[in-house]
Amino acid sequence: MKLVKDIENLYSREFKQWELARENYVALSHMNVKKFNYNGREIVAQFNPCRYNSAAAKIDSESLSKRECFLCSEHQPIEQETILWQDTYKIQINPYPIFNRHLTLSHVEHQPQAIVPHIDQMMQLAALLPGYVLFYNGPTCGASAPDHLHFQAAPFSELPLCREAIHDDCDLSVYFPFFYIIRKKASEAKHWFHVFEQGMQEINQKEGEYPQNVLCWRTKNEWHIIIIPRSKHRPDCYGYDEEHFLLSPASVELTGVWPIARECDFNRITPSLLQSISEEVTISEDEKEQILEYFINNA
Repeated sequence: MKLVKDIENLYSREFKQWELARENYVALSHMNVKKFNYNGREIVAQFNPCRYNSAAAKIDSESLSKRECFLCSEHQPIEQETILWQDTYKIQINPYPIFNRHLTLSHVEHQPQAIVPHIDQMMQLAALLPGYVLFYNGPTCGASAPDHLHFQAAPFSELPLCREAIHDDCDLSVYFPFFYIIRKKASEAKHWFHVFEQGMQEINQKEGEYPQNVLCWRTKNEWHIIIIPRSKHRPDCYGYDEEHFLLSPASVELTGVWPIARECDFNRITPSLLQSISEEVTISEDEKEQILEYFINNA
């Protein structure tokens, strides 16, 4: 499709003119990687130092107010080119990649992360990017820029949970609680999405968006949406000293790919630790059942 071709041309230009981005993408092919099979679940860990700022990001209101937003055009490098979609979203290559194709799709206006009002735009962009998964990190669910609305996109083939979800014979119980919507019609997928959102809000009883990560992609005949409700932002083991782990799970980690910024953490991680962290930051089975009951009664 045209947008995919435009993105490939964008990568070609950026690699020629933007040294930082080029070096970080080249480093992907040389980085140390560990692959685990944990109880039938694929987990990939990569030693990726360029992700340090994301893992260590301080997202409290005071810290956000003191830094320039790196998704606002006026604060971005002059080398960073943009494909503008409907005068609303900037499509750009992510200069600190986890995958060999890693996009950031940010709103042209500086406004907070929020998925419910923007699921339609997420789905429209997913339809234009076959072979990609779009993902959304909630304000307290791994987003290093919670104050600026944005999605990211990565190749579908790189995300283990997404690959496994489309196979009916896979046992997804090895993952944490999540909701998987698969519908042929966009209107039905959006309806189910909103019912799940209402169900999560029903058990939350708090103002603001229910903490969550959301993934969306389009195959030839079907829409796919994964909702990962969250119980907390970061695990108890999170910390900056070497007695702790600088691991801040977002959509990518919870789908089976862990970019690890510090070598000391990379050397110590085990598949059981990463699975334990995933379970710690997501909701319990009891909470999942409550949301499912609401969905069944209201879908």
